[in-house]
Amino acid sequence: MKEGIIIQARTGSTRLHNKILLPFYRGKRIIDILIENIQTAFPDTTIVLATTTREQDEVLVNIAKEAGINYFRGSEDNVLARFIDATEAFGIDRLIRVCSDNPFLQVSSFAELFAMQGNYDYIGFGFADGCPSIKTHLGLYSEFTTADALRRAAALTQEKLYQEHVTNYLYTHPETFAIRLLPLPEILEGRRDLRFTLDTMEDFSLLQELYTLHKETTDGTLTSLLQLVEATPQYSQRMVQNIIANEK
Repeated sequence: MKEGIIIQARTGSTRLHNKILLPFYRGKRIIDILIENIQTAFPDTTIVLATTTREQDEVLVNIAKEAGINYFRGSEDNVLARFIDATEAFGIDRLIRVCSDNPFLQVSSFAELFAMQGNYDYIGFGFADGCPSIKTHLGLYSEFTTADALRRAAALTQEKLYQEHVTNYLYTHPETFAIRLLPLPEILEGRRDLRFTLDTMEDFSLLQELYTLHKETTDGTLTSLLQLVEATPQYSQRMVQNIIANEK
């Protein structure tokens, strides 16, 4: 069973165009940081940047080439099909899906997802109430699935929602798919007030500031990141404001 890590990326974000290509930290873009962190943690795993066939996403193909990782170009709107086609192109059976707009992604958690025993179709981290972290603003964790589960989902639905959001059909249909939600670290339980994902320029400005401080003034752990947010009320307030703005 071949394992892989597939990074979902495009430049055509509606709220903040080219958000993953903007200079973020010491000249590096968010996509650079993600690729570098994943390569460092999983040097022997197949890594694929899955983007669209649109001409404007040629820049992402070039980034993948320069970084020495694989790339795949597929449908912009049917992201589920893009992932299925990418798994087939590289012979991937078990995969981690990575969203490219999460600069604080806890890459170390991938090992726990890959190591889970059992024939699961979907494994992710979730809150105690059963909500997967991928459905929240947290932006710290990825999710595991299989090529077989994605193909089965595609055969069961043609709804746009499920084609746009690759794994949504899986974890919303536990009667059909074998789902496992792992508990979040205790320090994150109930923290719906945290937002480390990026959609807008307000998100970008805040996360860029936090990332720089986290990199240069702390030990780089998740605990220190949360301490940094909580030590400065302005950060917490801005996060909550961004959450409210993005839920409208």
